[in-house]
Amino acid sequence: MSLVTMGASFKSAPIRVRERIAVPAEEVPDALGRLLGYPGVNEALVLSTCNRIEAYVDAKTDRLGADALRAFFSERCGQAFDPSYFYVHRGMDTVQHVHRVVCSLDSQLLGEAQILGQMREAYRAASECNATGEILTHLFKNALHLGKRVRSETAIGSDSVSLSTTAFKVAKDAFPDIAQRRAMIVGTGEMAALCATYLVDAGVSDILVTSRTPEHARDFARCYGARAVPVEDLHGQAATCDVVFTMTSSPSPVLHADPLERERRRAGSEGRALVIVDEAVPRDVEQAVGELPGVSLYNLESLTSIVDEGMAQRMGAVGEVERMVAEADEEFFTWMQQRLVTPTIRDIHAKCAAIVDAELAHAQRSLAHDLGRELTDDEAAILRTYGNAVANKILHGPTARLRKESGTADSYYYTGAARYLFGLDSFPVGSGIHHGHECVGVDNCPVGGCSAGRAGRNGKLPCAQAVAARDRGACRTTSRDEAEVRS
Repeated sequence: MSLVTMGASFKSAPIRVRERIAVPAEEVPDALGRLLGYPGVNEALVLSTCNRIEAYVDAKTDRLGADALRAFFSERCGQAFDPSYFYVHRGMDTVQHVHRVVCSLDSQLLGEAQILGQMREAYRAASECNATGEILTHLFKNALHLGKRVRSETAIGSDSVSLSTTAFKVAKDAFPDIAQRRAMIVGTGEMAALCATYLVDAGVSDILVTSRTPEHARDFARCYGARAVPVEDLHGQAATCDVVFTMTSSPSPVLHADPLERERRRAGSEGRALVIVDEAVPRDVEQAVGELPGVSLYNLESLTSIVDEGMAQRMGAVGEVERMVAEADEEFFTWMQQRLVTPTIRDIHAKCAAIVDAELAHAQRSLAHDLGRELTDDEAAILRTYGNAVANKILHGPTARLRKESGTADSYYYTGAARYLFGLDSFPVGSGIHHGHECVGVDNCPVGGCSAGRAGRNGKLPCAQAVAARDRGACRTTSRDEAEVRS
């Protein structure tokens, strides 16, 4: 079990990169399926927001997890893939990253309110697709609980800051008399609802709304006292407005320079001030729109320059939030140790005991053949005592170190390495893999070595499970190299 995350955020990649790898809601099931299809990936989750696109996996090893994530993002980027725009976190660094993200410590706007809901939706989508298991479920449920606590117990949630609040401040600064202005909202999602709330609270009564789904636009308009307009008339309606907010999930721009310029000329508004705030990733507004006379275009990157009046108060809460994040990290770490260390040590001893049993059976048969008689109980006991003593002495050092490291931050890695090196997850006790021989039944055995403990034609003896289960099925051989690779 290895937790790995890879992604790109406003800190690491420009918007032109983020919009290429963004995962719209309707594509999430397919994206999760792609991730789960990579070798070694057990669980997966995708978080795609305006400012970050991240994928989380629980895999058999760190390497398999990182390889899967790199392949996933490389496929989405195509030839434009540049690993320098991405960050990768492993193990407990992944846990800490999740906790910092849900608490908005890693957000473009410190304390922004939307990330908690976005992460909740990401977990819900992954859960509904059966992409999450014990590890990611525990991690994200705890993270969502932490996020709620942080917002209710600290000042980092003051002012309900979000991208929508900043976008509204842009419009308010441009038009102090915004209550007398006409505004348009393109989109009907959560961000659009926040934007509409701010406009209504500011006294704006002339609000237009449009969506690719007319029913959604009509329902939205009824909720906020707005007027739904056809998306086909987007440019014509935008030409009559003072402020336009866009936040759709369209994979390509919906507002273009040439038709908007024509419509503004037709409406007699050419050169008049028009503020357009594009909150979407991928971007909703063609870059050339910002070059039209009188048009001021803001996107997510330009919003970073907006002064946030509540920043000082939220900054004062960072220390308390960091303490809560550290506590959550420790709680998850403790859970992981309870879940892994003791069972790992038990599994190591059980697997070695199975090997000892198989080798003792081999030794007893060889001695009986050489002596011309069956071994006595005392002779068999001496062999067993000797075999167990050797195994216990070999295992004492590794298992003692696992216990010693169980209280350190590196314990996660030691436990994961032990499970990988001993093949506890790939070839657990009872899998029938031993000496390059894999038991899958007797009837189809190509070597004739499973039915009564006889050596096969490859010169290897069957495993203890094959001998014990000789009447249950058939077997096939695997080369030693194949067995090692598969483990």
